[in-house]
Amino acid sequence: MTAVTRTAGPYYDLHSHVLPGMDDGYRSCESAAEALRRSAEQGVAGMMATSHYYPKETVGHFLERREHAFQELEAFLTKEDIPAPELCLGAEVAYHPGLVYEERLEELCLGASRYLLLEMPFSKWTPDVLRDVQAIRGVRGIVPIIAHVERYWQMQDKHTMADLLDMDILIQMNAEAFLTRQTRRLARKLLKEGTVQVMGSDTHSLDRRPPNLGIALRELEAGKLAERCAEVNRQSRSIFLAAQGTEKENG
Repeated sequence: MTAVTRTAGPYYDLHSHVLPGMDDGYRSCESAAEALRRSAEQGVAGMMATSHYYPKETVGHFLERREHAFQELEAFLTKEDIPAPELCLGAEVAYHPGLVYEERLEELCLGASRYLLLEMPFSKWTPDVLRDVQAIRGVRGIVPIIAHVERYWQMQDKHTMADLLDMDILIQMNAEAFLTRQTRRLARKLLKEGTVQVMGSDTHSLDRRPPNLGIALRELEAGKLAERCAEVNRQSRSIFLAAQGTEKENG
């Protein structure tokens, strides 16, 4: 396999849309493979492929499509001898009322783990929404990971966010939030306070939302947030290994 010069890491990307043709992410094996090559160069050793799951599709059909896209991408990587992080399959599951009752919810978790990457509504959350999230944890024993919290933060009041943070769940933030002027201050504040436990690139394309987890983490490691950054990466690694079935979950 072609050698890769890792600039840092190892890092673990828990949120990406690299499976070709699955959603609004990468459209081809060529572009997805390039994203994976760039991620490897940035020091990413493991990446969760978390394609969007919406309730308009059955879980069974989603899993069939996901496996086909994964096999297609793996074959391309092997044929072209492209270095890439180790991939593990998951989903970014859109919240909807009654999600807790989905019979096959466990199959949408990150790999073999009981962590579920959950995309919340892009609106003000009601108490019913928060109760549903809590029920996923309390009733099903599945640990929600709230995806890209920076996108919802300004939509919620302080009491709603306090109620969310009191739950036994995890919070994910996109690397892009640390690299963008408009969100940089909030992202660093939430990381410093311990609100953010894991990170991901949420990469969708090479230009619109590129692979940038390693870039963000290197920048953070060079500053005053290095210790918090290390904690986040340890948590991300633990979840990735749980997804692979090689480490006991600590959620």
